Amino acid sequence: MKKLSLIAFTMALLLTSGCQTHSAHYQGKKPDEALTNTYWKLVTLEGQPITNADNFREPHLVLHEENTRLAGSTGCNTLIGSYRIAGKRLTFEQVATTMMACPTPQMRNEQVMLSTLQQIHAWQVDGDTLSLQNANGKPVAVFEAVHLY
Repeated sequence: MKKLSLIAFTMALLLTSGCQTHSAHYQGKKPDEALTNTYWKLVTLEGQPITNADNFREPHLVLHEENTRLAGSTGCNTLIGSYRIAGKRLTFEQVATTMMACPTPQMRNEQVMLSTLQQIHAWQVDGDTLSLQNANGKPVAVFEAVHLY
């Protein structure tokens, strides 16, 4: 009986110490989100915070891995195109939008977003934040990962 109690105690100790080690491993920095197949909500553009307008989609990008297809919204119009990744280098190609007219703030953000996408040279993901950088390494667009479900 004493031997059985010692075995049960040892097993309980091993189980609880294993759980503590496992949970302690994840208490630090969040793991990096994937660049592709992630919904990236635009939070700053050229250093300015983005505010969303009522009844408009939020500005966002999704870099679909399949066919290297770009999809998203400028906050006014739907955005489509393609992209290329080579290591940390990222370029957008054949970017087009629908042609709906929107209030002035959304149109201004759309114009800046489209011109910024043409300047992108590199990317960096840190946790749930995506930073798109110009050729000088300056972050010009910052996005936040959003989990839809």
